[in-house]
Order: sequence, then structure tokens, then C-alpha cells
Amino acid sequence: MSWRDAVQPALRMLLQPETRLDPHLEILRLGAEHDDIEADDIVLTLALGGALVTGTLVSTDTWERLHLRQLGEHDDTLRRVVRHAVGHLDEAAEKRRRRRDIDHRFLHLRDATFRSGRTAYALPTWHGPISAVSGWTLGEPDKN
Repeated sequence: MSWRDAVQPALRMLLQPETRLDPHLEILRLGAEHDDIEADDIVLTLALGGALVTGTLVSTDTWERLHLRQLGEHDDTLRRVVRHAVGHLDEAAEKRRRRRDIDHRFLHLRDATFRSGRTAYALPTWHGPISAVSGWTLGEPDKN
């Protein structure tokens, strides 16, 4: 489904009074999922229960590839299993098809930083429920 085909039904659904999704954040998430728009460098800072997570928004496919490669850097058995899974993902990506439908309940970030109080942790990838986001902004927080 193209971005143009996805945006109209998404907007109708998001603008319903009973929806709990932030329509602006959902539009950014949808943009990251579609190849026909350029949403490669959208940096978000998300507020999650007193903590902040900052990173670059990525599609589910991109997050899955990065995450599986990260898993593959561990134990030999896990590396073999992951190498096999990544091979299937790469093959599916080459054929421009998905393995399954996108789960719209989650946001995915790469090159993320998790901040809680004065402590910060660098994370190669981050996967979290969009329902846990209590606030967000474009960009990164000031370093001070």
C-alpha cells in the first residue's frame, strides 16, 4: 500500500473522538513505514513514564533487520539461527514483500538514547509501545 493510499483511512481513524492515538505521532510512524516518502532522518524524543528516549524513527523492517543482526553478534547457536532469519528477511526485502503485516502498536528507533534522571544509556535499537508515550517532540533534548 502506498503512502497516499494509507494516509486517508489513517486520518479518518485517528480523528475519531474515541481513538487514543496521537494523530501527529501516528502520521510520523506511518511515514517511516512507507518507502515512497523520504522519512529517513526523523529524530524524536519520547517521554515514557518519567524517562526520555531519543532516536531516529525507523520502519518495522529496518528495526527487525538491525535487531536480528544485533542478536547474531552473541552466542554461536543464536548466531546461526539469526543468520538464517536475516537471510529470509533480506530475501523478502529484495523481492519488496513483507513477511507479515506491520504491528501498529509499536514505534521503532535506531541509535537511541534512554535518559532517566542524570543517567543516559546508548542503545543501538529501541522498540516500544506507542501507547506508553505520554509526550514527544521532534529532535533531541539540549545537552545541558
